[in-house]
Amino acid sequence: MMKMMKNTLYKITLVLLAFFTLGCDVDDFLTEENINALSTESFWKNESQLEQGLIGAYAALQLPGSMGGSASSQFPVRSDVGRPNTWNANAQGLQRLTFNDNSSIVRSAWDDNYEGINRANQVIENAPNIQMDEQDKILILAQARFLRGLYYYWLYTSYNEGSIVLYTEIAKDASDFNQPLAPKEDVFALIDADLKYARENLPETWPPSDVGRATWGAATAVLADLYINERDFATARDYLKEIIDSRLYSLTPEIGWNFDEAHEFNSESIFEVSYSKAFKDGFGGNANDGANRSESTNRAETLATTTGGGFRVIMPSYWVTMLFKSDSMDMSDPRNEGRTFSIRASESIAMADDEFSTFYGRPSDEGGPYNNQEASYLKKFQNWKLTAEDELGRSGINERVYRLADINLLYAECLLETGGSFDVALDLVNEIRRRSGVRRLVAADYDATSLMEHIRWVERPLELMFEGRDIRWKDLRRWDAVKEQYDRLAELEFVIVEKVLRYYDPAIDTAASPLREYVEAAGNFSPSAHYYFPIPTTERTSNNNLGSGNTEG
Repeated sequence: MMKMMKNTLYKITLVLLAFFTLGCDVDDFLTEENINALSTESFWKNESQLEQGLIGAYAALQLPGSMGGSASSQFPVRSDVGRPNTWNANAQGLQRLTFNDNSSIVRSAWDDNYEGINRANQVIENAPNIQMDEQDKILILAQARFLRGLYYYWLYTSYNEGSIVLYTEIAKDASDFNQPLAPKEDVFALIDADLKYARENLPETWPPSDVGRATWGAATAVLADLYINERDFATARDYLKEIIDSRLYSLTPEIGWNFDEAHEFNSESIFEVSYSKAFKDGFGGNANDGANRSESTNRAETLATTTGGGFRVIMPSYWVTMLFKSDSMDMSDPRNEGRTFSIRASESIAMADDEFSTFYGRPSDEGGPYNNQEASYLKKFQNWKLTAEDELGRSGINERVYRLADINLLYAECLLETGGSFDVALDLVNEIRRRSGVRRLVAADYDATSLMEHIRWVERPLELMFEGRDIRWKDLRRWDAVKEQYDRLAELEFVIVEKVLRYYDPAIDTAASPLREYVEAAGNFSPSAHYYFPIPTTERTSNNNLGSGNTEG
């Protein structure tokens, strides 16, 4: 596969190649073999080729730096829900905030999202020249503009305070790649326009053979996400309300259905990225272009325990582990009979003292080593009901980018921020808690301020940890709470006794040294340096219009 690298070879070759495509395991959609290395003169001649180009634009969603194993597994460690193992320098650098413009995740997230933008731009630019039914053409353009808007949104919320390079046309020669940084307002305007076009022209649903394509709900969800992270709560509220009022989506009966392969594209899912272990066997876990590459993700192997055939590079933080332990069960719910921890806890993470659950075909305390100061392991998007992950590192579990529980909590936040209905906000939170057999909140115990605090520090981390595209980091940044949370967490002390995590008690833990986390992050954090990634060094050194700084264009 051709990575989106900013070097001379890439610039020359990309002009010659129409697109690079992957397949996805969704019946008819994204399962066709594609023609690689065709020149622009011999391609883009008919509707079939336009559709193949669109498939290529979708396929970039699978890439490691988009929603693939690198981004989905590494981003959470920068927030308050993940912690690195004791030997992986990349993961440690993200949590300690010692990453820089040459860090691998900084480069891959930039490269792979611009790869997607390039593919979408080719569809958008060539569609007008192809003779086909106009409504079908509009549908293809709406999907391509959704994808371009989504890729730009991920870059906008990740790099240089939103000031990034804008490409809206296909590069005709190498000089076309040397574009300056655009003001963040221009980037926002493009994202907004693309998503609004998509929202106006995409269907609410697709037939079963086309499941996985972008919908009205997906475009509306990204627009709501765009506006809420600009703190435009009123506009975000209106988009979120439309999604909820549409009745197109409903919470699944079990929260675990949102993290496994058996229940993909379920009633709660608004947009997800498809992976498959079966469509193309390949030889590695990361989806990539080429006949010998797979359509799978290596997220499961990256986060699995050694017992489960993985590397446990990143694990749940001590703080979020203790938060799961305190997720109070509604004991009138028969599903909780005999449980140690809530359904939500047992479906999300593995803890040695969770006697009700299993982990990789073993009791929870045997499914992982629980050594090296390790207190819990991730279950979300893991094949933990098997005895081990795939020996080649392949997983076919789809990444859920947006689901209704996220929308409900964002809407509750918007209501509270705009003086809307407290009762509606509380009901939305309790609907999510009820699904997992968790004790409902009582209105008399909360006001608008305390309910918002609950959403921030309890509901969103417990419900959505390790999900979507950097959800938790965007939350913390939106609330301007990164430093506050780092400082708070750095003061907490823990101890692990016989594989079980609890808070350190100096009165009884006289022989143990307390464990702490986020100490380096609390000391290193600077909003200007760490709220966003810097422009990668590969871009700065190859783009003559950028120079060495990260100044807005």
